Amino acid sequence: MVYQISPRRFVGSDAGGVGDLRSVISRIPYLASLGIDAVWLSPFDPAALADGGHHDRDVRLGTLADFDEMTSGLHAHGIKVIVDDPPSHTSNRHPWFTEALAAPPGSTAANRSIFRDGLGRSFTFDLLDASWDAGEFLRVITDNLADAQQYGASTTWVLASHGAAPRRARALPGSTYLYQGEELGRSGAAAAVSLPVSVAAQEHDPDSTLSLYRQALAWRRKLQAAESLEWMPGTNGQVLHFGRPGGWRSATNFGPRTVPLPHGTVVLASAPLEAGLLPADTTAWIILDS
Repeated sequence: MVYQISPRRFVGSDAGGVGDLRSVISRIPYLASLGIDAVWLSPFDPAALADGGHHDRDVRLGTLADFDEMTSGLHAHGIKVIVDDPPSHTSNRHPWFTEALAAPPGSTAANRSIFRDGLGRSFTFDLLDASWDAGEFLRVITDNLADAQQYGASTTWVLASHGAAPRRARALPGSTYLYQGEELGRSGAAAAVSLPVSVAAQEHDPDSTLSLYRQALAWRRKLQAAESLEWMPGTNGQVLHFGRPGGWRSATNFGPRTVPLPHGTVVLASAPLEAGLLPADTTAWIILDS
């Protein structure tokens, strides 16, 4: 599970309204408490690092020493660091890109770009764009997994991003990215600015969105297995129901009526169950009875 941070928008308690690497450093204990595997800084421009001494917050993200301190602090909790360098973002319509596609290997035009076979870590925004409909989610998930299998890659699921409302959490195979504030039920600049206040309000509430995400991440780590799923009977226009390796199920109710749950132990639900039934707009993870 990767946690996406936009450093300028990730504001710590003493950041004065503009985020930087010190903001990230101040929140390392919180990030570790989520149970994430990696932090992705996006965007991150190495030119925004000063080589030492005083730096202007409006221009610099921090110093090289700040970056080293942040990296060491995250690594101490077993959290990897990924940086997203904006110059590597190139449109497929950019003249350099079209020229590189047409140029022979080893030429100057081709060497401007690095080409990799397969999908690699390409984002899958399809679920974020999909309508809240069981049939459409079924199609998107099936197509994405087929593409990943064809290219020998891992599907990367995105359920929130810049300026988009977060979608419901899902127990899907592959990598999942959380956008800062998504675990608090919010996203974007507003979530980042209010991060300390929002965390304080939800920290000790067992019914909060933060508690739900922490439980989900903990169970995901315990239940994680091979990147495959099996669509189960009962998947229809209202319900998305699939099985995962290890004998557990995920069921999501897209419709307006409550529906029965698979027999087993519910270890996580995104909303309270109603007399053992799955309410509308709710996902439950179930470990089957042995």
